[in-house]
Amino acid sequence: MKASSPENMVTFSKEHGVVVQPAYKDKMNITELGLQNTTITFWNTTLDDEGCYKCLFNTFGSGKMSGIACLTLFVQPKVFLHYKLSEDHLNVTCSANARPAPAISWKVAGSGMDNSTEIITHPNGTTSVISVLHIKDPKNQVGKEVICQVLHLGTVKDFSQPVNKGFWFSVPLLLSIVSLVILLILISILLYWKRHRTQDRARLHSEGRCDELEAISLCSIPDGIIAVTSHETATIR
Repeated sequence: MKASSPENMVTFSKEHGVVVQPAYKDKMNITELGLQNTTITFWNTTLDDEGCYKCLFNTFGSGKMSGIACLTLFVQPKVFLHYKLSEDHLNVTCSANARPAPAISWKVAGSGMDNSTEIITHPNGTTSVISVLHIKDPKNQVGKEVICQVLHLGTVKDFSQPVNKGFWFSVPLLLSIVSLVILLILISILLYWKRHRTQDRARLHSEGRCDELEAISLCSIPDGIIAVTSHETATIR
């Protein structure tokens, strides 16, 4: 029975064997029987199962014997570590969810950094601790490891994250790239126009027609030479 609210949860007798009350079926059972050592096992434990349980023995000739066992729920940390790298800052986020609440610290070389911590308590009894490390000079951390240390129930575990070289936009660099692209496009357009203009002039010359782009020009035809003095008049010699 649970000590805080006494009620029979599971009983055992030679006559009836193990009897689990309906409210606790598929939830708990006696997995070891013995006067010196009796074990109850819980499945799918929740925060409501935490507490102290009293074990009562009624033995012939020895009377009643009892003992109390207390159940405390622990949840091992689930840790997530990631980073966001840009030109002028590096933010590394380490989050750990556990019961009881974990503690987070950082192991990283260098200076010019600070961190912020947020604590969130969940309805299931676990606690999330979210720590964000802000590094002001990210380029010095590229190729190195940032280590998040999680302390839980007296044990410290290290979780490392290598910082890879990312790609970020620099405003001067971006302007230079855009200017270069525009210049290349303009040069391509100019070369394309000049090439086609030369081809058109060669085609007109081969057909014996005067260049329409010039006011005065000479072009040869099989029967003679036309001297063009303007767009309106021409004489044949």
